[in-house]
Amino acid sequence: MSGDPSSAAAFDSREYRRALGQFATGVTIVTCLDETGGPVGMTANSFASVSLDPPLVLWSIDRKARSFAAFERAERLAFSVLAQDQVELSNRFAKPGADKFATVAWEAGLAGVPLMPGAAAHFECSVHQTFDGGDHLVMIGRVERFHRHERRSLAFAQGRYGTIAPHPGPAAIPVDDVVAARHPYDDFLVPLLFRAYNHVFKAFAGSLADEDPTGSQMRILAILSASGPTAETPLLNRTMLSASRYEDARDRLLARGLVRAAEGGGLAITADGETMLTALLHRAVERERHSTASLDATEVEQLRTILKKLVLEHDSAAE
Repeated sequence: MSGDPSSAAAFDSREYRRALGQFATGVTIVTCLDETGGPVGMTANSFASVSLDPPLVLWSIDRKARSFAAFERAERLAFSVLAQDQVELSNRFAKPGADKFATVAWEAGLAGVPLMPGAAAHFECSVHQTFDGGDHLVMIGRVERFHRHERRSLAFAQGRYGTIAPHPGPAAIPVDDVVAARHPYDDFLVPLLFRAYNHVFKAFAGSLADEDPTGSQMRILAILSASGPTAETPLLNRTMLSASRYEDARDRLLARGLVRAAEGGGLAITADGETMLTALLHRAVERERHSTASLDATEVEQLRTILKKLVLEHDSAAE
């Protein structure tokens, strides 16, 4: 449906809301004090910048909202722009009724107006002007103080929460960035994956100490633990090791009793091998956290998801 306003009968309110949902927004908790000085707050995504000079921001509140009277009378407002890990807080303040502040830690901002800790940004305002906005009241706040925090913002679109990720296009990478490509070759996926692997594994290899300095033994143990007894040819292929490195790692594992010859051929992991693999994986987790410290939790999960998808696609094609 196009939403042609020429016919009131054709104007589908539900479809109109869905169309508006295509516009992704941030998520804020707007707060003020009621006439008794008590904290009032609600979740809103109608927040927007109006002017830089003077610094003005806008939001609108439904006239049917339970807290409408408090906001209509308020002389001061505060906006806490929520971070990506504050979905639960957003949901709490989106629900009408109950004492939203009862179990929530909050900080008093200018004139005591509440601020939500852990937010991506805070804007503390005096009410500059209000306007009739149909079934909403439009409020303009003059920003008197703000704080920006290095946190990824929570987003909302199509009725669902999301997060903001940098666009992968070339324009998203500053030309003076230390990771900017110096040559077109450097921007190809395979060399990027290879360089990333080398950097991550270089940090990770130290955690293997003397047991497995190249990681070859851990690969064999991990495959056998996940797949059970495996013939040597497919095992070699899955490790992606050279024949000589595979044979060296296999012989070391056999000598230490970490793997054994399986019935019908191939190899199987032993109980001692499972114990060793658990220890190696524990160290790997710690090193992975260290080597991905420059990424936030969402970026790490996005990277993991993309790499899994790529691996599974090629695994399926190879079968």
